[in-house]
Amino acid sequence: MSAVFAPEQVRGEKTDLLLLTVLVLLVGLGTAVLFSASYFTADRLTGSPYYFLQKQLTLLLVGGAGAWILSRLDLDLLRRAVPVLLIISFILMVAVFLPVWDAGEILGARRWIVKFGLSFQPSELAKLTVVLYLASMFAKKKGQLDDVRQSLLPPFGVSFVFVGLTLLQNDYSTAMFLLFVILVLFFLADVRLRYWFVVLGFAGGLGILGVLSAPYRMERILTFLSPDRDPSGASFQIRAAKDALVAGGVFGTGFGAGTHKLGGVPYVYNDFVLASLAEETGFWGVTAVLALFGLLAWKGYQVSLIQTDPFRRITGLGVTTFLVYQVLINAAVVVGAVPATGVTLPFFSYGGSSVVISLFMGGILLNLSRGRR
Repeated sequence: MSAVFAPEQVRGEKTDLLLLTVLVLLVGLGTAVLFSASYFTADRLTGSPYYFLQKQLTLLLVGGAGAWILSRLDLDLLRRAVPVLLIISFILMVAVFLPVWDAGEILGARRWIVKFGLSFQPSELAKLTVVLYLASMFAKKKGQLDDVRQSLLPPFGVSFVFVGLTLLQNDYSTAMFLLFVILVLFFLADVRLRYWFVVLGFAGGLGILGVLSAPYRMERILTFLSPDRDPSGASFQIRAAKDALVAGGVFGTGFGAGTHKLGGVPYVYNDFVLASLAEETGFWGVTAVLALFGLLAWKGYQVSLIQTDPFRRITGLGVTTFLVYQVLINAAVVVGAVPATGVTLPFFSYGGSSVVISLFMGGILLNLSRGRR
């Protein structure tokens, strides 16, 4: 076996079994919860209660295969492939605007490439690409980050190109998601605080501009601040999710016995799958799942911080931050702590590109868990 696919021969360590177990449990539980949340809608829309489950299992196979490859791959090879990934991601992000795809606009947004029954959301790949690019640049320029023109403008410029393209796709939540992780990586790379605050100011201005440029986004914020403003419109989904949480109580109604998934909570199998989980398993069920995500965060940051190579360390920190931030934002939306966004719950929500990229990120963490390099 070549060294590329046998990193344990180089580092002499095996995959962290706790991290692997947590990932497997999250995928398994997520699949079961998704089926419970989606079977009624799937049967009503397609005539088969297994429609969403079958598609999710196919995507899990694709993502799992990619995760296995990434867990075995020499990350130096991945680092050398970053320029190619940047070009591919940029082309795909621009390609969504071409009038040749079967999807066109969905809910006012152009985020998907759909053809021959297959769909792909390029912004999901862009998340991973931006992390790898920033990790590569900061590792390459380590010790030279005071040079604004040579060391800071390239990562700043390239990153914000992807943020801008995401905003043009009318995907505000993903754009803000990217901005947050970019800020985290700039901070973790030891960029001088005065430069970091410049990036923060630019990101904040872009975020405010994004809200003001779309009336419906402002309406979401106003509805969040005053839930009674539009109870049958903008705030309906959040109110319905809260009703599901209350119905679950401490121990839940029983797995598969929830009723809010029968039409009470729109898109309950996607962004609001946590509401279905809360109704059926109650407080303790949600606590157990969040505890698993907490273990994933702990192990992800742990295996990243032991890396002596800057590229590996920053990549691991970025990937872990992405997964953790998704969980926190998704949970905050379901309980009504922040305005509604389109952020999915990793490994639980239905969604092709999201679940595949989440598994890829898990594969990278498994690779890093093999030891320091």
